[in-house]
Amino acid sequence: MKSLKFLKSGSKGFTLVEIIVTLVAAGILGAIFIHFMGTALDASWNAVEIVRDEAGSEGVIEEIISDYVEEINSNPGTALGTLVTNNTNGNYGPNVTMAYIDFDAAGDEIPSGGSDNLKVVIRLIGPASPAIGGRFPLTMILTNSRDINDPLIFY
Repeated sequence: MKSLKFLKSGSKGFTLVEIIVTLVAAGILGAIFIHFMGTALDASWNAVEIVRDEAGSEGVIEEIISDYVEEINSNPGTALGTLVTNNTNGNYGPNVTMAYIDFDAAGDEIPSGGSDNLKVVIRLIGPASPAIGGRFPLTMILTNSRDINDPLIFY
């Protein structure tokens, strides 16, 4: 009877049911993982495109600020008007809009015909822009708040 020792109820090993359950669970988890990885890989280009487009937009902002600093140092009274003229001539590209604005007592923005505040909005520039729809424009407000006696601004 020594040869039948391995048939004892305390023998070690996995049953066929345990192995099948483990394989089914691993298959389900693998399918879920592959689905999510496939979705992430399909959209991974989007982040790179957005960053590239934001860098292009920030380059346009740098150009506008540089022109503004040059104009405000030489003739503060017409600096904003010069920027608007440059934009009308297409110097900053089609994705840039400029509008004179004022603020009411509550701090809300109201359109103005020619105040000392110029709102500049730059939509994302690049191929990803139509896909994004320009949801995240870069906005800045420039002002004629200095005169010719103020110290020069260096940029």
